[in-house]
Amino acid sequence: MTPQRDDVAPEDLEVRSARPEDEPAILALCRASLGWRQEDPNEAFFRWKHRENPFGASPSWVALHEGRVVGLRTFLRWTFVDGDGRRIRAVRAVDTATDPEYRGLGIFRTLTLKGVAELTLAGDGIVFNTPNDQSRPGYLKMGWTLARRLPVGVMPRGPKSLVAMATSKVPASLWSESTQVGEDATLALAQPEFADEILRHSPTSGVRTDRTPAYLAWRTSFGPLHYRILLASAGDPGGGGVVFRLRRRGDAVEAAILEQFVPNSRTGVRLVRRVLTETGADYAIGLRTSRSAGLVPLPKQGPLLTTRPLAASPPSPGEWALTLGDVELF
Repeated sequence: MTPQRDDVAPEDLEVRSARPEDEPAILALCRASLGWRQEDPNEAFFRWKHRENPFGASPSWVALHEGRVVGLRTFLRWTFVDGDGRRIRAVRAVDTATDPEYRGLGIFRTLTLKGVAELTLAGDGIVFNTPNDQSRPGYLKMGWTLARRLPVGVMPRGPKSLVAMATSKVPASLWSESTQVGEDATLALAQPEFADEILRHSPTSGVRTDRTPAYLAWRTSFGPLHYRILLASAGDPGGGGVVFRLRRRGDAVEAAILEQFVPNSRTGVRLVRRVLTETGADYAIGLRTSRSAGLVPLPKQGPLLTTRPLAASPPSPGEWALTLGDVELF
């Protein structure tokens, strides 16, 4: 275990917005404090999230000691649309890192509150995230509130898959399993005409992500995640489809259903079943919304959505209509 510095006080740190020239030091900090493995594409993933996002580059703050970056706090830009079609400027509290030698100085809290104050002045509406059990208490102390538990649903491939699902109570792998089922979503959704057609079946109610062809192209573009899209009718995105990826969870392989762009529930059920049959995944998992189909509720199993006002009030708990594509990974 790295010993903590006992000769540094919080007032010895410089706290400021991150600058482009800080990126090498930020990536080095993430490697040291977040356990990034050399064989994983974490640096490319970081840049994909925070530099290529069509909603905008991620605002970030750093803590420095004697010119050395020892803390990071990053917020991912996002845009929602409410039930009346109005856009909500939002940020998601995502990556945070503290140099192991500088823990215990309140860097996480200082950087987070600095970011919240400056984002509020800039006119961003709300901040949201789905923190784990370890970090959630810290957020609640900083003004976040519990909005709701997001409703998870599953579809097992068959009776034997129920056993695999029940015995794989570990976090899912970040990186995906490769499959040739369906079409390469990166290539398909990079075509604006294809995306326009599939978006005809996009959700139209509740507070949901502002889905555009540019958003879909970016969201499915990171190659190591192997996103696929299975269409109801081959070559015809106008008939609807589901976006998915395969990931390992313990001994089971699950099909993560990111989006169901379907004209009706019958089509949705058929497509999810096809994903399972054609990939051999043990079960499908996703968030249940008015547009989801075939996913059986898993009571008390979904992530907890938390929100905090910035320059606007968060939506009421019942208004949220998020999919797995909105919350996984980040």
